[in-house]
Amino acid sequence: MRKNKMLAVIAIAMAVMMAATGCGSKDNGKSSQDNPTEVSAAETNVTGDESKGTDETTLGEDETDGEEDGSTETTETTASDAGNLSSGVFTSKSGKYQITPPQGWTIEDDGDESSVAFTSPNGSDMLEVVYVEGDDADGAREIYPDTMEEYKEFVSRGEDMEFVRYNVENGSDGSQTFRYAIRYKTAQDGVRYYAISGSYNAATKKYISAAGTVESPDSAVEGQIEAALDTLKLK
Repeated sequence: MRKNKMLAVIAIAMAVMMAATGCGSKDNGKSSQDNPTEVSAAETNVTGDESKGTDETTLGEDETDGEEDGSTETTETTASDAGNLSSGVFTSKSGKYQITPPQGWTIEDDGDESSVAFTSPNGSDMLEVVYVEGDDADGAREIYPDTMEEYKEFVSRGEDMEFVRYNVENGSDGSQTFRYAIRYKTAQDGVRYYAISGSYNAATKKYISAAGTVESPDSAVEGQIEAALDTLKLK
């Protein structure tokens, strides 16, 4: 996914989650992702032009050898520095969490275990997992109010925004689990649906969340995102 598009998507997510400092919003160090498919396409254009000389022909032969070894496209779409996708289930590199992204979605190849993204086949939709442990975990999260009515006061955008769900549970030690989803009647920077699920454990100092942004007009993608959020598991 192109960087400018990713920044627009993340801007929507951050606008919703950080609309009011009165909610206890804290900085969340999410980063934009580059699309590995675009890189592969550029390489294909170089190898496909046999009329530009010996040097380029040699480059094409080297890339063909790489494809025969099975070390190019398949590896990029099933594994990254963040972890591996096997039988549809993504497991982080350390094995500390798992999630099942929608079928056919691709792992972005420049993430790591703390922030990994998956993109839909058409590149319009994204699922991103953020995992932080230790002293930085508390600062990585958002602190949500107990009720949807309270949260609406901070993030309301009028009639264009509809809360699909809002569930928050608080622990006596400051721990919190949360899940909510918002549908936009008028797309915000291209995003028409946003959903997030996650938790913060104050005792173990671990924070994890999975968030999905949907631009596709097909409402079935919303269900795919929700199904993926159901599978998020901290081990």
